[in-house]
Amino acid sequence: MAAAAAALLLRPAGRAVLGRAAPLLRAERGISEGGGACWAPVRPGLPVPLSSPLAGLTRPIRIKEPPKRKQVDRWTEKRALFGVYDYVGILGGFQIHPKSLIKGPTWLRGWRGNELQRCIRKKQMVGDRMFIEDLHKLNKRIRYLYRRFNRTGKHR
Repeated sequence: MAAAAAALLLRPAGRAVLGRAAPLLRAERGISEGGGACWAPVRPGLPVPLSSPLAGLTRPIRIKEPPKRKQVDRWTEKRALFGVYDYVGILGGFQIHPKSLIKGPTWLRGWRGNELQRCIRKKQMVGDRMFIEDLHKLNKRIRYLYRRFNRTGKHR
């Protein structure tokens, strides 16, 4: 009983000693005209909700703005011709394969692989027709890649 009475007397006395708590400093959200980020100025007394992450700040913080949208050309050659060979088989009576329409070196048409596999494939397909210096450089590259692939990487 005595403890409860002492607690009732101490609460008002503590409030009188402390006085009224000073209001928290508030920050203003600053949004600039340009893209990027800006610094939010801190001015006491500006209204910011207590739920805001800026409430109670004593120094400026950096606010990042979302980047501006880029203008995209929807009719570039790559986008315009996307999927142009999808129906070659259907419309052409399956006489021609889209792989044969690819332009480029013969050892690369319709083929996928890493650099070592590509070099070996090139040597097999056109190695007998290459200049001596180019064939020598290709053999050096194959030796280097073979050592590298066997010593490092996830394919060991």
